[in-house]
Amino acid sequence: MLFNIYGWADIGYAKPILAKHHYLKSTSRGTAWMHEFGCIVISSPTSRMLPATWLELSRWCIVSREKNAGSKMWREFVRDVKSRFPECTTIVSYSDPSVGHDGALYRACNWLWAPTWHRLRPPPSQNGKWKTDKTQSVKDRWVFMLRPDHERVQILDAGDESILRKMPWARYAEPKGADFKMWKLQKENKR
Repeated sequence: MLFNIYGWADIGYAKPILAKHHYLKSTSRGTAWMHEFGCIVISSPTSRMLPATWLELSRWCIVSREKNAGSKMWREFVRDVKSRFPECTTIVSYSDPSVGHDGALYRACNWLWAPTWHRLRPPPSQNGKWKTDKTQSVKDRWVFMLRPDHERVQILDAGDESILRKMPWARYAEPKGADFKMWKLQKENKR
């Protein structure tokens, strides 16, 4: 086994692995989940627009070279996160295409692309600057559904109707019409 600890751990256990193997390096936010293939760090969402009951995956660091290590790791993590956070319905994460992250691992693990309006229509400010010397690149948002959530579709809507009319394929929707079923149920409950 690569690590001395397996399962949930203080963020301090993940810091050396992240510092050595993750392009964003370490973080002080969140809780770590350690696995023989690497580590995952989750925290409360950074976006004020997302519910506090959702979780944000802020680091996913795979150090194993085993085939399908990421999807095997994710399968075990999902089982553990459902048990530890029974109120959580959704995990959100972001990939950065400017550093070559195209979301392949997310897609392989059944995450859904949920674009923000920044992705569909980059702002003139070029997404602003967090540091004085570097403009932020536009990120892709991804979501993983842990449980049904009747508010998820509304929360994840890009909110830019003019661009969504031009690109209807970019509207967030859940598989097998789950979003339509929830919308219909909400409409019936309002009567």
